[in-house]
Amino acid sequence: MKRNVPTEADWGNWGADLDTEYAHENFAGKTREEVFPLFQSNVIERTDELRFMPPVPFRYYMLAFRDYVLSERVFAVECEASDAASCFLGLILEKLESDPSVILPVMEELLPAAEEVAGRQEEYDAPVDIYGSFPRKVVRMRLLWDRSEALEDFEESLRKPASSEE
Repeated sequence: MKRNVPTEADWGNWGADLDTEYAHENFAGKTREEVFPLFQSNVIERTDELRFMPPVPFRYYMLAFRDYVLSERVFAVECEASDAASCFLGLILEKLESDPSVILPVMEELLPAAEEVAGRQEEYDAPVDIYGSFPRKVVRMRLLWDRSEALEDFEESLRKPASSEE
């Protein structure tokens, strides 16, 4: 699905929160490709900025993060690949646990990437004893996603008027 760069309206009242303001300062108006250098310069800090974005910018730039983590550029900086892969998987899990409505609309686009990263944990030079098991993180992701979708379906059914049975 083609997505446009988030507008100022998508960012909402970004100046009301220092974390969102900083994310806006770094990301606003940039294409997915234009933010690659931001991830490359400090992936841990950029992950934190993603965490505080409003939903539309979060989804857009989370897909940029996905593209970066799957690109060869992630391997250009020492230690970058392991941190990038771990941050990517961790942020997906965090959003599924704490704010699923924000990430669910892009999970179909994120999960295949998460599975690919998990299958390449050794290539990302991310030792299990330091970063944990990426495949286990993806299993947890799938469980959280399934639970979130089931909850959404249940809540949707509650909003529908009951059919009269006669």
